[in-house]
Amino acid sequence: MRKFSQKMINTVRDKQIIFKIIFCISLPFLTYLLSFNNNKIEIIVTLMLSWISGGFLSFKVFKDTFKEYNYKTLSLAVFISLYVEKIIHLYTYDVSKYAKEFLQNVFSYELSNSKFLLIFSILSLPALVQLVYIFIDKVCTKIYTIYKNMEKVDKKIITIIAIIGFILTAVIYNCTTSFYNARNYKKNNEMLFDVIYTSDSSYLFRYNAYLNINMPENDIRQPLFGVFSYPFATVAYILSELLFFIPNSYAILLNTIQIILLSLSVYMITKMLNLSKNGKILYIIFSFCTFPMIIFSFIMEQYIFALFYLILAIYVYYTNCMETNYLYLGAVGTMITSGVIFPIISKFKSFKYWIKNVLKCFIAFVVITIVSGRMPVFTKCFRNLVLLLRFSAPKLAFTIKLKQFLYFVQSIFIAPASYVVNNSSGMPSYQMLKVDSICIVGIIILILCMISFILNRKEKLSIISFCWVVFSFFILCLFGWGTKENGLILYSLYFSWAYIVLLYMLLNKLVKNKKVKIVIVIAICVLLLCFNIPGFVRIMNFSLTYYKI
Repeated sequence: MRKFSQKMINTVRDKQIIFKIIFCISLPFLTYLLSFNNNKIEIIVTLMLSWISGGFLSFKVFKDTFKEYNYKTLSLAVFISLYVEKIIHLYTYDVSKYAKEFLQNVFSYELSNSKFLLIFSILSLPALVQLVYIFIDKVCTKIYTIYKNMEKVDKKIITIIAIIGFILTAVIYNCTTSFYNARNYKKNNEMLFDVIYTSDSSYLFRYNAYLNINMPENDIRQPLFGVFSYPFATVAYILSELLFFIPNSYAILLNTIQIILLSLSVYMITKMLNLSKNGKILYIIFSFCTFPMIIFSFIMEQYIFALFYLILAIYVYYTNCMETNYLYLGAVGTMITSGVIFPIISKFKSFKYWIKNVLKCFIAFVVITIVSGRMPVFTKCFRNLVLLLRFSAPKLAFTIKLKQFLYFVQSIFIAPASYVVNNSSGMPSYQMLKVDSICIVGIIILILCMISFILNRKEKLSIISFCWVVFSFFILCLFGWGTKENGLILYSLYFSWAYIVLLYMLLNKLVKNKKVKIVIVIAICVLLLCFNIPGFVRIMNFSLTYYKI
């Protein structure tokens, strides 16, 4: 009996080692298919680093994962992996020539693009299946557990928002292309930028920044955006194939998923605020009445994913449910500026403990960067930064930047004054009016945020929110990011949550009577909608006039 047991243990270990070796061999092929390397040296270095990362993942991180498989989960992982391979092919055709040329020189054998991709896809599939399996087994299970533990009222609210979001998106996206895929039909269907404010919706959608990991917009500002948006966009892609009879189904479903993530972000904030059932409903209504929540629920941009991962990282810290806050990687990967939040969402038991967590997150970030083929975005970051600095205005007068920032603060709640103008392509564009005066409303909101912080200075969420408000002042006003093109409204969703949290915390602090609080919040929401619904209608009129389907 003892010999039989030992034999079974050895068999299991042998299977584990085989799976790990297969994973290590297969992973570099997957890395190449995901990467965009410009020369043979980069290819070799990337593949070598990927092989080392594969060993680290299989023998250190996932060392106990391959003991036994759940065959239902494995079948689902294989199905999803085949779809992912199909998606990868859409964005690897142009870059396959580098590796193909290298292999032809080594083996003196000519390969067609289709054969090359087929061989690499087959060789990369084992690693992809195992990664998808781990994602389903570890991440999806936790997400389902969180959903299962949600109160009924929370599930109902998120479901209602999802249904309304899907219906409105389907109607809007099949009436106008301005929110996601605008075109200059006079110039050979040329793609347009800055159609609604300074958003790059058409560019992002046409080259699919959500599934195309190496899309140019996924630069040093959001280096791992494609990696962290991939699971959600894959779901939208698969569902769009099933719902092929719905026009523009992929865009509609992807945007619906973004709206769900937006509602989950607000939900997590309500949990951190420890609100009652009525309090949650009030806060969610209040949030969705603000202008950024209304307009960016339909403009195809990257800020919803960035906001979701940022709030998720803060939520994990707030609930103390993770020893090392790895969700921080999603926040900084989808928007590099979110990196500033790390010091205030990390446990500080001791300096040694803090450094240990920093190193853990850094190593994880490096491994993800290598495996996803994103090394070039960091090796070429200085050149890219020089190009990106054109969006800042360090030489612009401080008074001009301050005026724009104060107006930006007001625009977090109220639709900004805008007008129709021709953009760089000579086509109609909907942009903010130039700011010529000090915005009093912006000053009042900042003062109220400061008062709220003083009154709630012992609350963790208050500290984090106020730090985020200060950071918005630093990046948008002092540094002047986006002020050169008068486009601060683009960043309103990314920063707005902190302002909303502080104002709501102030209301909770000052008004104790629940009925009075309900009346005040409803009155504020009605006031906001009086400004924001006409503001959205004006954008729709512009869209239907110039970019009607």
